[in-house]
Formats: sequence, C-alpha cells, structure tokens
Amino acid sequence: MLSRVLRTIAAHALLERGDHVLVAVSGGPDSMALLHVLWEARERLGVTLEVAAVDHGLRDVAAEIDLVRERAAALELPFSVVGVEVRRERRRASLQDAARRARLAALARLADERRAGRIALGHHADDQAETVLFRIVRGTGLRGLAGIPYRRDPFVRPLLDVRRAEILQYLARRSIPHAADPSNADPRFARARIRHQLLPLLAGENPRVAEALIALAGEARRSRPDPAPAAVAPSKGAAAEATPPAPLRIDGPGSYRWADGVLAVRELPPAAALGGGGEFDADRLGWPLVARPRRPGDRMRPRGGVGSRKLSDLMIDAKIARSARGGLPIVTAADGALLWVPGLRPAEAARPSETTRRLLRIAFVADTAVEPERIV
Repeated sequence: MLSRVLRTIAAHALLERGDHVLVAVSGGPDSMALLHVLWEARERLGVTLEVAAVDHGLRDVAAEIDLVRERAAALELPFSVVGVEVRRERRRASLQDAARRARLAALARLADERRAGRIALGHHADDQAETVLFRIVRGTGLRGLAGIPYRRDPFVRPLLDVRRAEILQYLARRSIPHAADPSNADPRFARARIRHQLLPLLAGENPRVAEALIALAGEARRSRPDPAPAAVAPSKGAAAEATPPAPLRIDGPGSYRWADGVLAVRELPPAAALGGGGEFDADRLGWPLVARPRRPGDRMRPRGGVGSRKLSDLMIDAKIARSARGGLPIVTAADGALLWVPGLRPAEAARPSETTRRLLRIAFVADTAVEPERIV
C-alpha cells in the first residue's frame, strides 16, 4: 500500500518537500491507515506531520479521541482536538453535510494557526465509487462524475487510489488499532445505504461495479474542459494558470462563494478567539471588505512582524504550492490594505486586543462539493 500511496502523491503533486501536513484522524480505519502510511513515508517525502481530531458534538467520541491521542504520542507527533457545533451551523443542510462543512472549516482554521500548508484526509477508492454513485442517483453533470478530487488546497487525499480491503489488510499486518464509526452502518444516512444496499445490488449485475465507477470518475476528470489543480496534477513551471476569479465584495458576516470554495466571515464574541488564524477586531474594520486574486507587487505586514513584505515571499516561506497561489482569495480592507490570505499569518492591522468587543473571523474552505454523508 505504501508504494501505491507514494505513486498517488507524486502523480497528483499532493505534497512537496518541506510541507508541514495536518493529518485529520478520527480513529477509524481509513484515517488511522492514512496517519501511519504518511508517518512511514515522512522522511522519504521530506515532510513533517501533526495530528488533529474533530469532535462534532453529535455523540460521545472520547474513546476514539483517546485512541488517536495515544497513536500520535506513540509516533511522537503533535496532537490537537478541535470542537465544532454542528447543530448550530446546520441551517437547511443535512446533519452529516453540516458536520462535513464544519469539520473542514475547523481543520482549515487549525492548519492556518499551525502553519500547515496541507491537510490530509482519509478518503479512499471505495469512497470514490460511493460518491460517484450517489451523484448519479441524485443527478449530476460531468463535473459531479469526476467525484472526490485528489487535491483541492489545502486538502489532499493520498489514499484515493487504495481500496478499503487493502486498508484493512495494512492495518491488520501492522497491528494498528482502530475504531468503528456506527454512522457508517446507519441506514438513515445515504452513504450507509449506498454501501450496504445499493452497491451490493448492482454487484449482482456487475461484480466489478465499484471499479467501473472509479474508472468513470477518472475518465470524467480527464474529459473536463477546464481541469483544475484539484483533479489534475499541475506541471512544474507551467506558465498558464486558470482565469482568476473576479473581485468579490464582502458586505458583512456570511458565506461567500469564491472559485471552488467558500469564504466564511463570522462575527463572534472575544471569548471565542482561537489565537492566530484570520481573527480581527471588528470595530477597527469597516465594510465592505474585498476578496480578490493576488496581484504583482502585493505586500502585507504579517502579524507580529516589523514591516511589510512581498506577498510572494510570504507564500514561499509558508511553502504554499506555486500552483495554488493564484487561486487563493486575498482579503483586503476597504482601503485596499491586505488583511488575510489562507495559509499565512493575518495582517497586523485590526489585531484583536484586550479591549476588543467584537471579533471578526475569516476562514476559507476550498472543498465544498457536496459528498455523501461521512464523518472522516
């Protein structure tokens, strides 16, 4: 399995030497295998790792989190737990979709704080088959048939070419403990129904239906007229980039579509400060803010720095992949001053202080395509 994962990482440019990678681990078999295979390959890849678990507040996950904490300690890796309030964020989305969105946003914030340029998720090839089938049943176009992307910065999926049976075999051979998520067998959720009812039924017609769906996703990615770095490996030194998004006016707190992602702008009490991240004193900022692509000559004073620096230099120092830089939203104040860029420290401007009464938090989640219900 290790060699297959290394080929996937190389083929889709998921990681680069010097990357600091946040590995999202729930304690389930997929994410535990992801953690251990990346740990095995860390020196060969030239990356550093740390581990994060998310508590969605939907059920008691203390045992799973303890398991992840113990494995991180055994591998001598830093470990963090982040909590999210899924029910408060649900609105009109399904519970599991709200959990997914909240989880990705929380991981993105943590990665921003920890200066991690990549977040590794545990989706595998069988997840890909289930996702494609889910989208066919619900109705989709060519883009939906492409399935789960290997990469949509900062998220990467190194296991996407590995089958579930191979993962379980890997865990058994290395005696790696893992937990079971009861939601994976709960027929209330579409993922469970597709996995345990629909796919076995289709396998009666074609025993290789999963392989056919996985191949369909690959064909759809290759056939797309506008292949993005999320689905196709960027070529080193390629001069051409996708047309950058148009500037986006941000008139107040809310969720704003940016390219293939969402900018989440929230107003919170000061007690909700996480430290680091895209947090500002709301009373020291005026509306509107603006999100735009980067421009030649952009400069920003990072929080804690003594002066402004070229944005390009800051991105290089943060090890943000060249192929990803053009698609990141550059959030500016009304006067044009740069405030925040995903993956970088926020600007010194409007830094929260002891007198802050209202906190403004900005986060970017670049993986918003609706997938079947799943808690990684």
